[in-house]
Amino acid sequence: MLTFRNPLVWLLRLPHRKGYGIHSPYAYNLVTQVLYSPGEYYADSLLQPLFSRWQRWLCPRRVVCHRLLFRLANHYQPQAMVVPEHCLTQAAYLHAGCRHTPMKTEPARHHYTLVTTSGTAVDVVYDLRRWRAEWESVRRQPGVTVTFDLYDMGIAVSDPKLNKQHYIINW
Repeated sequence: MLTFRNPLVWLLRLPHRKGYGIHSPYAYNLVTQVLYSPGEYYADSLLQPLFSRWQRWLCPRRVVCHRLLFRLANHYQPQAMVVPEHCLTQAAYLHAGCRHTPMKTEPARHHYTLVTTSGTAVDVVYDLRRWRAEWESVRRQPGVTVTFDLYDMGIAVSDPKLNKQHYIINW
């Protein structure tokens, strides 16, 4: 999605669009099937009232980022979720993506954690430009193997079966 507030960043990231240059099947599948997922999901109409018409017009990127949280929860079907206690709208999108999953809130956090049955953990740092230091600390954790820098968000996957890799995605 083109962001008009910083077109230079968008142009610099253009070679990293829609999975170009990604050779890992896991990472390519996540980029093409989740990040750039076409179409509507079953909860789009239910979650749309969380944003007023004015908010959708002023901050369309925020709505798109919330929908990505929904798609990540829907894709991974986690067994547990840990969310910051001050992010109720994002938590609603995560919960809609996987309704049977218990959600735990923690104070003083700025990222979300999805834990699957196979032991894979997915950390999502929301508003990456504001919480860059936290994103770097998540990326440096020893178990983190694959990271995706989406400019607005960061996704860190901890899966011992994967090779360590960092991707910059123009999303």
